[in-house]
Amino acid sequence: MTQRAQPSGSPLPSTDQQAGQLKALMDSEGLDLVFQPKFNCARGTVCGVEVLARWPGASAPWQRPDCFIRLAEREGLAPELDLHVLKKALRQLARLPAQTRRALKTVSINVSAVSAQDARFLQSVKGLLSSRPHPKLMFELTETAPIHQLSVVRKGFEALSHYGIDLSLDDFLCGHATLNLLTALPVREIKIDKRDVARLGTPAGYGRVAGLIDLARQGEISVTAEGVETREQWQALRALGCDSAQGFWLSRPLPLAEVVTLIGQLHEDARAVRPDLWSEGVSQHQLRPRISRA
Repeated sequence: MTQRAQPSGSPLPSTDQQAGQLKALMDSEGLDLVFQPKFNCARGTVCGVEVLARWPGASAPWQRPDCFIRLAEREGLAPELDLHVLKKALRQLARLPAQTRRALKTVSINVSAVSAQDARFLQSVKGLLSSRPHPKLMFELTETAPIHQLSVVRKGFEALSHYGIDLSLDDFLCGHATLNLLTALPVREIKIDKRDVARLGTPAGYGRVAGLIDLARQGEISVTAEGVETREQWQALRALGCDSAQGFWLSRPLPLAEVVTLIGQLHEDARAVRPDLWSEGVSQHQLRPRISRA
């Protein structure tokens, strides 16, 4: 969606006004949801989706997702925002056809560290999930806020695991997500940040991604790479043994109906629909960036 610039001379709403507009939106028609497909690197098929929130008809820079999410964290609205997205996603996912439900091994939903440390949020999630059937969920712990109460987060996710929720660390080692979280929390997935994926064509970048994948393997943790923008990045991730990937080269975020169509097309004949997802005979040696001897 194209963002329209703030009208010239129009005053920017205060932080309180922005927070009030966000809360009013959640209390009325709500945020729009789109779903970014995650592709299995070995098979080239859709294996999951990440749920992303969008401000309907966004007309100001502060209504971009990265901005209103941080606004919610600063103003104490993160638990309400995360619960709002979860509820709306579950309602939409409940209407999926059986074939799509089988294809989606996990549905990933972003959860702020602020929410993960909020006892009321965790209790609300347990109440919501115990009252209805739901797909396999992955809560992506975002790196936009620090964790001050690590024991609370650990106990919370240990409890949520009984409701079929796994924990993923988003943008691993690019923000507040530190190495010690791998042992301190019941982590089942790490996500390689798009900034690391963008540097795959350099020796240092390639080595960093390879190291992250090896680290995850040691802990029997799955790996998803974000921000895949080129076929070369996809090939390198496949050669390195990355489990899954997402990014605009693979698929932009889609309305749920278009995800259903995409999964159906790939189920019928994946190689005909996306032949560029297969790289026969490509090895790590062939993809490893060359180091200049000059």
